[in-house]
Amino acid sequence: MELSMRVRVAFASVLLLPSIALAAAESVTEAEAIRLFLEQSPRARQVPLVVRSVDAALRVEARVANPEFTYVVEDAAGVRDEFLTIQQGLPITGRRELLGRRAKVAAEAAGLAAESDLLADVYDLQRSFHEVLYRENVVGRLQNGAALLGGTVEILEMREREGEGSGYDVLRAEQELADLRMTAVEAEAALGAARARFGSFYDPDLSMDSARLEEGLTPVEPVPGIEQATERALAQRLDLRSMAAERERLDLERRAARRKRIPEPTLTAGWKRTGALGISDTGYVAALTVPLPIFNRGRLDVARATSEGERIELEEEILTRRIRADVQAALSREKAARRVARAYGEDAEGRAVELQTIARLKYDEGESGILELLDAQRTALTMQLRALAARYEAKDAEIERDRVIGNEVKP
Repeated sequence: MELSMRVRVAFASVLLLPSIALAAAESVTEAEAIRLFLEQSPRARQVPLVVRSVDAALRVEARVANPEFTYVVEDAAGVRDEFLTIQQGLPITGRRELLGRRAKVAAEAAGLAAESDLLADVYDLQRSFHEVLYRENVVGRLQNGAALLGGTVEILEMREREGEGSGYDVLRAEQELADLRMTAVEAEAALGAARARFGSFYDPDLSMDSARLEEGLTPVEPVPGIEQATERALAQRLDLRSMAAERERLDLERRAARRKRIPEPTLTAGWKRTGALGISDTGYVAALTVPLPIFNRGRLDVARATSEGERIELEEEILTRRIRADVQAALSREKAARRVARAYGEDAEGRAVELQTIARLKYDEGESGILELLDAQRTALTMQLRALAARYEAKDAEIERDRVIGNEVKP
C-alpha cells in the first residue's frame, strides 16, 4: 500500500476492530505495525480532510456570481412603473478559470504537506519499533550475563566453604554481579520508555506498548549510489513537491490578479409596465454595466503573489541544497555503520563464548586470578553489546537514508 491513504483511510474504523484483540495477543512485525498505524492514526485521517477543506475554501472565489433578481415599483403623480429585472455578471476574462486551477493546485500542495507530516510519523514509528527490539536484546544480553556471573559467584562461594577459594574472590565477584544487575535495571527502564514511545503511536486500547515485536535489526536493502539517491530524493520528496505546487499556485494567483485590469460587464434584462390615467403599457428593460478599473487594477495582488513566488523559489533552492547534503551525509553514515556491523559480524557470540571458556579454564587451573576471569566475562559481554549496537546503528542509518530520500513506506 502506498503512503497516500485518501481512499483506504475511510475504512480505518472498520478494519481496526478485529486488529485490537490481535495486537497484544500475537507478535507484531514491522509491516503490521505500520499498517495498524496508517489505519487508525488521526494524522492519516487528516490528509483527505486537509485536501477537501483547502479546495473548498479557495474554489469559492472561482465561482461565477449568482444572478440578481430585482422587482421595483414606482408610483408618483398618478404614474405607476413596475420593473422586473435579472442581472448577471459576465466572466469573460478567464480569471475565475485561473482561480479554479489555483484551488486545485493549492489543495494538492496542502495534501502533499500533510502526507509529508504523516510520512515523518511513519519513520519515527520505524525508529521506535527497532529501538524496542534493540533494547529488548540489550536486556536479554545483560540478564544472560548476570545469570552467568551469578553461577560463577555460586561456584566461588562453594569453593570458599570447602576451603579451596578465598573470600576476596567471592566479594569481588559479588560486587561485579551487583554492578551488572544495576546496569540491567537501567536497561529495563530504557526498554520501558522505548515501549511507551512505541505505544504512543496507537490508540491505548490496542495495548501496543506490551505487544511482542518480531524481525531483526539487519538492514534489508543495499546502499544506493549517491547520484541515484540524490536524483530519487529530488523527484519524490513530498516537502519539495509541495513547495513546487505552492509556487505554481502563486503563479496562477498572479496571472488571475492581472486579469482584474480587464472589466467584466454586467448584463441586465427584464420587463417593465407603466400605467397612467387608466392607460397601461408593457415593454422591456436592457442594460449593460461596465465597471471602470481605476482604483483597483490588481497591482497589489500581483505584487504580493510575485513576492511570495520569489520567496518560495528561494526556499525551494535552500531545501534542494539541504536535501543533497542530507543524502550524502545519510549514505556516508549508513556505509560506515554497515562496515562496523560487518566488522563485528555474527560470530561475536562465538568469540565471546570462547573467551569466557578459556578464562574459566585458566582460572580453574590456577593460571589466572579472579580479576582476569571477571575481566574476560565483562569483555565478552561488552563484545556482544557492541555488536548489537552496531547492528542497531546500521538499521537506524537505513531508516534515516529512506527519510532523506523520501522513499515510500509499504506495510
